[in-house]
Amino acid sequence: MNQIHSNLLSKIDLNLLRVLVAIHRERQLARAAAELSLTPSAISHALRRLRDIFDDELFIRSGRFLRPTALCDKLAPELNEVLARMQGLISRGVSFSPATTQRVFRIGMPEAIEAELYPRLYRHLQRIAPSAKFESLAVPHSQIGDYLLNRNADVVIDVAIAARAPVMQKPLLKEPFAVLSRKQDKYQLTQARYLAHKHIAVSTRARGSVLEDLLLKEIGVEREILARVQSYQTAAQLVSQTGALLTLPERIAKQLVTQYGLRRWAMPIDVPATRLQLYWHSAYQNDAALTWLLAEFDDLALN
Repeated sequence: MNQIHSNLLSKIDLNLLRVLVAIHRERQLARAAAELSLTPSAISHALRRLRDIFDDELFIRSGRFLRPTALCDKLAPELNEVLARMQGLISRGVSFSPATTQRVFRIGMPEAIEAELYPRLYRHLQRIAPSAKFESLAVPHSQIGDYLLNRNADVVIDVAIAARAPVMQKPLLKEPFAVLSRKQDKYQLTQARYLAHKHIAVSTRARGSVLEDLLLKEIGVEREILARVQSYQTAAQLVSQTGALLTLPERIAKQLVTQYGLRRWAMPIDVPATRLQLYWHSAYQNDAALTWLLAEFDDLALN
């Protein structure tokens, strides 16, 4: 078993640890260098020092990528958490003024809800922090914790998932489902007719059941999916072209009815309302800027 030098702390600095974590995350020296705004030669030099300090190869080349050793796989996640908490402690003492800040805030949200949710969110935040920048990005469900820990996102808005500390969450929005059909369809949308139709599913994930299908399966109901797309706007166009049905949150349905000339129905099957949660990482919960952003979500009337 590899033995770490007894005087390890006297040999290492935080920048070296940041390099180790970046290489572990990116699996390539060039990408790690770009992430840290360093040259590839500086990253290579840092890696040589890390290998000497830990008396371990840390990364082994495998084709175009670097494969972490067992020791590296054990160290990197814990070091990443420690570095994040140190950054959070440092940020606690930094003054923050929303009126003058030029900080870039990154807000993760599914593409499917971006068109309806982000404009209102942006207008609200921009009024209070006019010099700040707000960026929307897609965050995979399985990587919410990593995005938050690595500050690739400050907060994430998504459906309720089984997240535990250090990922924190609170309810943001609860809304019933509605159904869209072509405007010329004059029938009454009953449960039987809903299940007899084909449906458009919306998800940014490549596979797996969408939320409404998971809820329907809980009550023993399944529907036939005609097509799966990434945005409600695309799905609405398909509804008008194919006659399939689209199930979606009521707020988004109201917006698309006029835009695409569709007809809106109440959901004919009793399923729970869709819930959106706000996620952030506890390592940064004392960051004054994040504290402000979380408070603004409390003040913003999204319901």
